[in-house]
Formats: sequence, C-alpha cells, structure tokens
Amino acid sequence: MKSTEGESRRVLEYGQKFIGGVVFGIGRLFLVLMVAAFILIDLERIQGFLRSLVPERYQGDYDRIYVGIDRGLSGVIRGQLVICTINGILTYIGLWLFKVKYPLLLGGIAATMSLVPIFGSILSSVPIVAVALISSGTFDIKKGLLVLGWIILIHLFEANLFNPKIMGNAAKIHPVLVVFALIAGEHSYGLVGALFAVPVASIIQTIFVYYRRRPKGPLAGPTPPPSAITPA
Repeated sequence: MKSTEGESRRVLEYGQKFIGGVVFGIGRLFLVLMVAAFILIDLERIQGFLRSLVPERYQGDYDRIYVGIDRGLSGVIRGQLVICTINGILTYIGLWLFKVKYPLLLGGIAATMSLVPIFGSILSSVPIVAVALISSGTFDIKKGLLVLGWIILIHLFEANLFNPKIMGNAAKIHPVLVVFALIAGEHSYGLVGALFAVPVASIIQTIFVYYRRRPKGPLAGPTPPPSAITPA
C-alpha cells in the first residue's frame, strides 16, 4: 500500500514539474514575442541608433552585412511559417480522419507550437493525444495510439524533411547546419534556444561569408542608411 502511494506521489510530482516547465516555457516564449513586437514598432529608430554606433569608415561594411542578415532572417520567417502551416494542415487531416473532437482547434495549436522547431511539435502532441483518448466519451486507448502514431509520423517528416530542407532553402543554410543549430540551441537554452537557433546561425553565416569574400580593408566613405539600400 505504501509502495503504491509512493509511486502515485512521484507520478504526481513529475506531472507537476512537466506542466510547470511547459507553462514557464510558453510564458518565456510570449515574453520574447512581446519584446520582438516592441522592436518592430520602433525599428527605424533602433536601426539608426545602431548605425550611429559604428565608425563612419566602417558603415559600408555594416550596411551590407545588415542587408544580408535582413534577407536571411526574412527567409527563416517564411520557412518557419510554411512549416507551421504544413504541420497544422496535416494534424487537422489526421484528427478529422480519426474523428477526434475539435480538429481545427487542435490543428491550430499544433501549427502555433511549431514556431519552436521540432520541440514545439512534441509539446503540442500532449493535449492532442489527451483529447483523442477521451474524444469518444470513454477512455479509447486505440484512438489515442492511432493519433499518437499519426503525430509521430508528422514529427518524423518535420524533423528529417521539412525543417532541414525548407529552413535550409529559405535561410540559405545547409540542412546539416540547421539540425546542429537546433540541437545546440535546445541543449543550451531550452525552447527559447531552439526558437532562435536558426536565426542566430543565419546571422553568423552571413557575417562569416561577407568577411571571407570581402576585399581587405574597410569600405571607404559613408553609404546610405540600410533602409535606402536595395537588396540584390
């Protein structure tokens, strides 16, 4: 009897820790998105301030690096939105086929959580499988396993095809580097690290490639501000 109570207590503690970790991660994610929104609102002033910190003789380098980073990050955002859309559609199709309640809502949750590459999709599977288990009015383990299998299949496609290929093409980063960036980001800073792994890798690659191809010595003379530069 004591052994059963101890196991139940441990399961409850693990469940509380898991839920607490998920809530904390989502809270940090929304905080980061809120800060990003404030930055976007006042982006021009921030750009002007950062450019003013660079000595005039190096502003040509700064402007060209800025344009390259802007192009790379735009590709990352487009690629991630494509992955979110694909994940949400595939999740909705599977839930509709297995006759799970609220397929549109759960598909939207899966698409939103896919903003965090790979790991967000894993977290979104918890509420989806939970709803599938009780969707029939009783505890339907068969339906739960079928939905879990469908989600695992989506995750396999996302981890091995969608993320490396789509993100790699959009951000012009080799798929292997995308995978390594995601692993390093998640290992170092958890979900937030995984969210920013590919953008940071894109920025590092842009700076490295620019200085590797750039002629020796800073570009002479000031250049127009980044907003006036037309990307190639």
